[in-house]
Amino acid sequence: MEERDEVLLKLKEAVDLFVNTPGTHLLIPEIRTNIGYAIKGAKNVNDVAAIPGRISVAFNRAIYCMPPAFGASDHVARVILTAMSHDENMRSAINLKFYEEVVKNLSDVFIFNRKEEPEESREKERHTMNFMVDLAYSRLGRIPRYIVDLGDYGKEPSIFILGKEPIEVVKEAINLLQFIQ
Repeated sequence: MEERDEVLLKLKEAVDLFVNTPGTHLLIPEIRTNIGYAIKGAKNVNDVAAIPGRISVAFNRAIYCMPPAFGASDHVARVILTAMSHDENMRSAINLKFYEEVVKNLSDVFIFNRKEEPEESREKERHTMNFMVDLAYSRLGRIPRYIVDLGDYGKEPSIFILGKEPIEVVKEAINLLQFIQ
């Protein structure tokens, strides 16, 4: 099987686990959730598969409309690509709703305050995700399991889980439900 097909298959498996697990709708922020998975040596967003239109909520269930596709995310793809620039094995990520009670139970976490971001980076929103992951790496010397974005005016706070494969980040996300139910 070609690598891109395998990435799409593994990502779909992980997304299906996420949406079919009761309670995961509680993890989805207003901006919705996406899960990404990159090919080895990914260079740009077209090398990262994600869910077109993201994962949303309807009738207290997590749902998605279209199967995984390459180039379907800019937001989560930037997190993954920047993480991979520091650790080539960190090929997957998911963004989740911010809960204080979840954050206080995390270990291996980097807390990102957008006020630390230089003005020139902040003006171009697409660079914030890159800056956040680079800052985590520069402060910790490695890519952490969790990055918490505290948000800002008009920017929803969120929790990112980073890992090697999408099934790993989804299982970690599901594990966080214990802190909010």
